[in-house]
This record gives sequence, C-alpha cells and structure tokens, in this order.
Amino acid sequence: MKHRFFRFGAAVLTAVLLVSTANAAQVLQQSKLSLADSVALTSAFVDNGEASKEHVLTYHPGGDVRPMVVYGDSLYGRSTMDYIEAYVAGKGYTAVAAVNAAFFDMSNGIPIGMVVTDGVLRSSGGGVTVGIEADGTVKIGQPELKVEGSWGKETILLHYNQLLVKNNGIVLYSRDYDTRTKGAVAGYHVVLQAEEASLPLNGQMKAKVSGIVEDTKSCAIPQGGFVLSIAEEGDYEPFQQALRSLKVGDTVTLRTSIDRDWEQVDYAVGGGDLLVEGGKACSSFQLDSAERQAPRTALGLKRNGDVVVYTVDRSRNSAGMTLAELAQRMVELGCVTAVNLDGGGSTCVGVTQPGDRSFTTVNDPSDGQQRACANFLFFVRPTTASGAAKRLFVYPYDRAVLPGGQVELTVKAADGNYMPASLPGTVSWSASGGTVERGVFTAGQPGTATVTASAGGLSGSAVVQVVETPTAMTVLWEDWDKPVESLLVETGTDVSLTAQAQYLGMELAARDSSFRWSVSGGLGKVTQDGTLTAGPKEGRGVLTVSCGSLEMEIPLELRENPMTDLENHWARFYISQLYFQGVLKGAETDAGDVVYRPDDSMTRQEFLVALIRWLGVDTAAYTDVELPFADETQIADWAMDAVKAAYALDYFTGSAKNGKVYAEPSTSITREAAMTILARTANASSDSDALEEFPDESKVSDWARPALTAMVEQGVINGIGGKLQPQGMVTRAQVAKMLFMMD
Repeated sequence: MKHRFFRFGAAVLTAVLLVSTANAAQVLQQSKLSLADSVALTSAFVDNGEASKEHVLTYHPGGDVRPMVVYGDSLYGRSTMDYIEAYVAGKGYTAVAAVNAAFFDMSNGIPIGMVVTDGVLRSSGGGVTVGIEADGTVKIGQPELKVEGSWGKETILLHYNQLLVKNNGIVLYSRDYDTRTKGAVAGYHVVLQAEEASLPLNGQMKAKVSGIVEDTKSCAIPQGGFVLSIAEEGDYEPFQQALRSLKVGDTVTLRTSIDRDWEQVDYAVGGGDLLVEGGKACSSFQLDSAERQAPRTALGLKRNGDVVVYTVDRSRNSAGMTLAELAQRMVELGCVTAVNLDGGGSTCVGVTQPGDRSFTTVNDPSDGQQRACANFLFFVRPTTASGAAKRLFVYPYDRAVLPGGQVELTVKAADGNYMPASLPGTVSWSASGGTVERGVFTAGQPGTATVTASAGGLSGSAVVQVVETPTAMTVLWEDWDKPVESLLVETGTDVSLTAQAQYLGMELAARDSSFRWSVSGGLGKVTQDGTLTAGPKEGRGVLTVSCGSLEMEIPLELRENPMTDLENHWARFYISQLYFQGVLKGAETDAGDVVYRPDDSMTRQEFLVALIRWLGVDTAAYTDVELPFADETQIADWAMDAVKAAYALDYFTGSAKNGKVYAEPSTSITREAAMTILARTANASSDSDALEEFPDESKVSDWARPALTAMVEQGVINGIGGKLQPQGMVTRAQVAKMLFMMD
C-alpha cells in the first residue's frame, strides 16, 4: 500500500469551508492562526470568478507588538525578507509577521516615496503614505513634506536621498542612502559637515561646506555629513549656478517640515494608488498594471483602527487580482481606507509561527522565491527568553484531506509571549471526525474534523477539512512521481501507479482507498492500490480514476515488445517505453530473435542516435553540417545525421587530443560524458554541493561537474551502489533509464 503522510509546521485555530456573503467574493476555504495577542494570520481561497489564494494579517494596535518599516543599513540596494528578518533579530526583535512595502527602482532599490524610521526622515517623496506612530497606530494620508536648503539669498527645495538624474534638480544625500551618491549621471557635488547626521521630520540644522567634487557619478558621503548634488548637464541652470556659488567654509541651512499631524510619526513608507476612501472602493488608478490580474500587496485601516495587511498570489493555483478587485476585497474586509503597496514578484508574506523559532514564507511568490526589495513592513516584539508553557499549538493549521487520508500532526508549546517553550508533559490526543493515534490523524467522513493535543493541563486543537470531492487529480508513475497523461504499456506486465488529489491547489492527504480505479475494454485489471496488470493482447482503452464526483480518464494502449532478452530485467519498463516511442531499437540475431542487449555498453554514436530520436530532432535539417572531427570517416552511415545534429546543436563537442578534435564514435561512452550531453539538452547546470554525498565525487572531471550536479539534483542519476562511477561505461539499460527520467 502506498500511504502518503504529510508533515508541515503550523497551528490551526479556526478553519472554514465554503463560506460566502452577499455581494462579496466567495470564501472557498479559510484558516486562521493567532501569531500574537494582537496579530492574526488568515489564509483563504477566494472566488472572484477565478479562485485566488490570499493571506491577511490583522493587527490591533497596542500591546508588545508594533509595526515598523525596515530596510537594513542603507537605502541603496535591495534585500530579501529573510535577510531583513535576520537584521531585525540582530536588533533584539522577533519578527511576528512581515510583508513587502514600497514601490522601488529595480536597478538600485531606491524606494519611490517617503521613508521614515525611528522618527528620522530617510528619504523624501510625495503621494499616498503609510505612517506609524509610537503606540502602533497606523494612518494613511498624503502629507506635505518639504526639504529645503538655504544659503545666501537662495532657498531651494531639495530631493532627499533619491537617485541623481538629469532632471531632478538638487539632491541632498546622507549616509542613510549609502557611502557614496552612485548617481545615474555625472554630477557636481558640495560636501557638507553638519551638527547632526540625519534629518528630523520638522526642524533645521546648520552645515558647513567642507569640499567640492566635480564631474563624477559617485561622490563619497562623509560620516556625519551630507552631500548636495546636481547633474553636470541638466535642465536646471539656475540651480546649477546657485550650487556652484557655494565655497568651502560657507554655511548651509537644511530645513524640513511636514503636516502637523505627521510630526510624531515614527515610521513611514510611500504607497501607490489609493484603493479605498471613505469606506468605498476607488475605481480610477494610475498603476500601469491596474487592469491585469497580478500578485498584489495592500494595507488598509478599519474604522476601529485595526490594520489589515493583504496579499494575493498569482500562480498555477491562484489567479491574482486587478486593482479594482483588490479595492473591492479590501472593502469586504472592513477597510474604510486602503492603499496599494508594491506587488508582482515583490509580493511576499512571512511569519514566525507560535512556538517556533524559524521565520517562514507562507505565500507563493511569483518569482519562485523571495524577491530582494527596497523595504518591508515588519510586525515585531522584543525577543525574550522562553518561559513556562502557556499555550499549545497543533500543526498543520491549513490542511485538507480525503476520507481515509492521513496527516501526521505535531504539537508545539509557547509561553505567554508566544516564544517557544518546552512541552509541559506527555502529549495525549483526541479527535472528532476521524481517529488519531500517536499524532497520526486518519480522516473519517467528509466535513470538519478537530484534532486536540493535551499536555500538562494545556490543550490546543487543529481543524482539518475532510473533502469529499477534490478540484483536481493527478496520476503518477509511483516510483518516479512523473505525471501520467496517457499510458503505453507492454502486454503482460505490471505498472505501479499512484494518485494525488488537490483542493484549490492544496494537495490532499490520501490513501489508496481514497480513490477508485478501473480499466475498460478487457485490457487488464487494476487493484485499488493502483497496480495495473496489462492483459496479454494488444489493444486500446481507458484507465479511469475517480474520487467523490470527480473522474479522470487516461488513454491506455497495450503493445507487445518483441525483444526476447528483457525477461526479469530491472530496466524492462524503461526500455519498453522508449522502444514504443521509437527512441530505442533492437537487433535481430541469426536465429531471428529481436534483442536489446541491455547490459552491453553503449557507444558514443549509439548514444547520440538515441538522444536525437528522443529529442524528436529532424536530422534532415542538418545533413549539410560540416563536422570538425579528425575521425569523421569512422562514423557509421546510420549515425552520421544524428552526430551532425548533436554537433550543430552544441550537445556534442567531441574530445580534444594533440591539437585535434575526435568524435570517437565506436568508443563506449562514459557516465559523465553521457550526463554532460543530457544536461546540455536541458540547459542544466549547478554548482551546489549535491555531489558530496558520493564517496567518489573527486573522480568527476572538472568539465563534467556542473552537469552531473544538475542531473543528481533532478534525480536523473542516483549512483550505482552509492557511487557515481563517472568514468564507468554506460550500459544500454542505463541509457534507457536516463532518457526516461529526463522526459
């Protein structure tokens, strides 16, 4: 039996299935996790015509958790969320949750809009802005910020810590930007020494000119000082004249001002389009991707001051949203005002799950990994030593299963600050809607099941959804996890299959008994564990797999394999599959039998012929290719076109010896040479340490190492007797498996 267990780390507080409200997006599945007394994470699939996966952080100001804007030590450059989490930890904080924040220039990471941290202005900018006060209260508005420089008779508005370009006038830089100005154009720079090293939101300071630097893109910014810069060739001649009038020793007054109700803001970050105003969804947007369904990040405020931070993914399981859909969703979540933050590949949400020390990305970033961004909005609390257990959390928190499916659960303890704590005693388990034994839950009938763990007078529960009918199914070759769209099977042989089911993109824990299997046309039989026994005659039919009311039909064809030397051979399945596809061919003996000779080594030209057939290359297009090989005349006629195609496509380059290049067509191909050629066809290369698990990895040639590493990572090769044997000869059977695993 092919039991599939699922291990995850999360804690369930509530879960809801198939919930909807009038005139609102339908909530198809929902799970909620308390991350702190004042912060909760809700994960759900919502239907706006297409299902989308959303994550919602809800924050109630007050308590020991507070939001802050974080970018690291300098504005210039970009960082991942994990990097910033480590930075925050180094400051003595535990990251409860985080999302990406400002729009920014992808080339340099400079944020678009105002940035304030620790009550200090870090960069200027206008537009809709999110502000955070000392008590955690959050506001959204468009404050009027001014940064001015005065000397002599001049008073000039300045950009602060923005990239110097041809047409943005005078820019003021501090060490918050970086150690150098790193402009896009050559500039004229006035270096200042000041009383303070940073700017307040409202105030002024004196600075003295300590130096002039001309005609350079990157001027050093002094520690404890500033730089005034303007493009050498720009559109602001009066500003250039004014800046050039400054001499060493002159005094410059730097002055900042902001709206009165923003003076006490500790943190601020610029946003994009306003999504909700006065409790109503906005309908006019400036963002160029407003009408596309895309990953989104947004922040909104409820009437009671609670903060809603929202992300929605766009992936194979999630449709994403337009800005209009995002605005409507923020209204549905109770926001009276809301702003769009940076989205797309930047959209990311991470949390520290209760009782856990690790920080985890919980959404599905469209880049496939965290994108390095300009800054992030973190919800943090002071890191404290772990105390006695006060709460238990059962993991996972967002699982769904099929009837009979099994989920392996774990329990973690947390103290009063949600920090990890030791379990207060032996854990006992109980369950409704199924059974649980030693933490393994077996689902009963469709519906909602609750699994409870108890220890030392504490208890915690997980809610597991038992789904009757999945939204999608996948059938796979059991041993290789390769999806099956059609089946071509040798008569009289067994094939082991397995099924997986998904509900709204989530894989459902299941057992063999969760599915029903059948075969049409008398082509054989299939057991309920997915083992297909093909009948003795060729024919066509259908393999049917069903679960609940969902049914999947897979075309099935049985064929005879005439090769007589494959009985009980470990590679029979691979060889038959590629024989039926026309990739591999047998040879006729004097007695008239067809054989494959599976344990014979394969020559280099035989390998190239099989490879080119497997790739489906039209060799007729390469008949005029001129080969550079000194031994070209030794290439067999039946292999010549395949060798030419492989050479022209840069898959096969030959071997260099004594200043010449040889094809060595009749030489047996080594494992590392075969792997290198296969890797080239897939443009696969890796510099990881995947080869270190093999004791003979030092024998891999330097030129073959990136290819073999990639092939090990992809499971195309897994060694022989625990070794790579890179210089060993490849057998015809091994080539069959290699090509099948590459398919």
